Amino acid sequence: MVTTKFNQTDIDPVLLKERATTEWKKITLVGRRTPHKVLMDCYMGQCVELYLMQYCEFTNNPNDFYDVLKPDGITEVECKVTEWRDWRAGCRHHLEKKGGLDDRRFGWGYGIADKVYFWSYDKITGDYTFVATATANNDLNRYVLDPHIMI
Repeated sequence: MVTTKFNQTDIDPVLLKERATTEWKKITLVGRRTPHKVLMDCYMGQCVELYLMQYCEFTNNPNDFYDVLKPDGITEVECKVTEWRDWRAGCRHHLEKKGGLDDRRFGWGYGIADKVYFWSYDKITGDYTFVATATANNDLNRYVLDPHIMI
């Protein structure tokens, strides 16, 4: 079961570095982010993925850029982390920005998971808080934030 909060110190730093740098080397779509910012974003995202795998019985999704599989081993979950103080706005940004999840799934045809888990990251404390979920709505051609967390 997914708990609502964990700290980055709960994650094995060696494994985190390995996964984050491996992902970072594969990324070509960076927008205005510097290479260092892309790497830091990989660290943030991989921290969540490792938490789900190490503590919540999720498994690694072996396909490139597909995050994790639920404990059923079948259902894909996309994980996103926001540093925005207003986490709702941060979640919407991940979905709606140019090149965001809405564009990637519904505009460009990428196989993005039906379910997105959003985490808020506090860079001062190192805490990650599970804040929201979103579900792909094929009728609206966009992701919709769920009215409450739906796992």
